[in-house]
Amino acid sequence: MTKQCKYFNSILYPFQLTDPVNKLMIEYYNFRFGEVSDDEEAKKQIYRLRYEVYALEFGFENPYDFPDKLEIDQYDKRSIHFAATNEFDEVIGTVRMIMNSEAGFPAEKAAELTGFDDRPERSCITEVSRLAVSKLLRRRPEDGIHGVESYITKSQGGILEDDEEKRKEVEKENRRKRPVIILGLYRAVYQKCRELGITHMLIITEEKLFHALNKFGFVFKQVGDPVEYHGRRIPSAASWESIERYMLKNKPEILEFLLYKLDDNLVPDHLKSFKEKIGKN
Repeated sequence: MTKQCKYFNSILYPFQLTDPVNKLMIEYYNFRFGEVSDDEEAKKQIYRLRYEVYALEFGFENPYDFPDKLEIDQYDKRSIHFAATNEFDEVIGTVRMIMNSEAGFPAEKAAELTGFDDRPERSCITEVSRLAVSKLLRRRPEDGIHGVESYITKSQGGILEDDEEKRKEVEKENRRKRPVIILGLYRAVYQKCRELGITHMLIITEEKLFHALNKFGFVFKQVGDPVEYHGRRIPSAASWESIERYMLKNKPEILEFLLYKLDDNLVPDHLKSFKEKIGKN
């Protein structure tokens, strides 16, 4: 029996990236994060960044397929887009939520999701994809497409020692404490999901990003065998409730960040006391 949710093709009210007062925008360090409006120029900035990362830099897409240098696919019209901008209002990161539609979800077409045991009604699911971070934010020699190598162990594809004691010493010296751009974008995704009543996420991503997300409390579960899909990719799923409960116990500082500026009526019951507590601090 499938679970019900509150999403009924709701009208969306996105904002211009330059709007400084929209409740879904947050400033973090020198960056701003939020949902992109229907403004075509704003979306072109997103598609151009994706072209630079996915086609030119890493070759996952053929540059000649995009003569206008904008990486666009069939799911973009069925998606909600988010962007990270710097102090100059330049887009330096992006991600999208693919909504349920007759086109389905890319992960379903690329892999058999046999382990998606708590699968809800389809309208309660979104696939989070096309995460891209500008190479200006990935300057270290070890940085890959998402720049997460500084946060994960060598056995996970990163640079940190697998031995816990050695790893702690290295982490003390590491100026990179958190993947700011990725966390900011996922916070925007979280709040939009809470607004629309979307309870579950799908991703199909490289192993390094899978491990990095889990390290910072986004506890995705592998739901199918790894597949070759622009390289080796892991199909995974997570419910927001499982993420919230894990963060409440293990990553309260990340949970506080996710909840910042979230309307009180969207805060789930199991987090209300936590929200009240941090609101008093």
